[in-house]
Amino acid sequence: MRLPHGRSALACALLTTVLPAGLLPLAAQAASPSVRARAHRAHQAVRTFDELDCEGPEEDRLPSTDEGQGAVHVPGTAAFVPAPVPSGLPPAVVKWPANIPDLDDARRMLSELELGTFDSKGFQRTAFGGKSCWVLHGANKCSTRELALKALSDIPATLKDGCKVVGGRWRSAYDGMTLTNPLRVDIDHIVPLKAAWGSGARDWPEYKRRAFANDLSGAPQLIAVSTWSNRAKDDKGPDKWLPRGYECTYSRAWIGVKDYYGLRVTTAERNKLQKVLGDCKQT
Repeated sequence: MRLPHGRSALACALLTTVLPAGLLPLAAQAASPSVRARAHRAHQAVRTFDELDCEGPEEDRLPSTDEGQGAVHVPGTAAFVPAPVPSGLPPAVVKWPANIPDLDDARRMLSELELGTFDSKGFQRTAFGGKSCWVLHGANKCSTRELALKALSDIPATLKDGCKVVGGRWRSAYDGMTLTNPLRVDIDHIVPLKAAWGSGARDWPEYKRRAFANDLSGAPQLIAVSTWSNRAKDDKGPDKWLPRGYECTYSRAWIGVKDYYGLRVTTAERNKLQKVLGDCKQT
């Protein structure tokens, strides 16, 4: 599979409204108690990081004692009630974004990416969309986050007022957690905005950076993960962080995003990705 990578294809993707596309399901195994414990510790060590503030809503600042699926905040009160857990459903699966290249294409794309240095000096989250974290879509003005939550739930999402996602089920590839509370779900950028800025996006026009931050259907950029695991990832590249058990899929997605947008890679980044792809099995 060859992702569009040319001025005409990219311009079309940037200037049209992006809508959720088909997503690749991938079976995941249940998280062990040790995984949950590590994730819980990571959540307790939350850092102040403006991009993460955009990937999850303010309401997700729930008690540090809340673990796993999370409790649902009752609006207008200080109360939290257990998140609803649908019964009689098959095991949860990870839903990856569309357009992840296969192994052969990922290897070729990686070999064609420009090699360069990384410099994040001057990065600000507002360079990727101004004061608003997400753009609004369609007549209902649903945000990118809400559309992604709906598309990436592995069961039909529950909506309020036709847009706000208040229920669903998400399997986090970053730590194996299954979540039914959208307040515990972050919509993560596979290639973080800071990583993009330092590898070429600083030279883009603002509209292209906004499209990059809200890409639901062009590059395999947005994924639903637990708040804990997303904060553990922070803005790290694959040479410093990879999701255990999903190294191959994540690396192919990372390469797909960088190829689609023509972003550079560092020597350390390329070497790590080459090693991961060398250990992958063709699917």
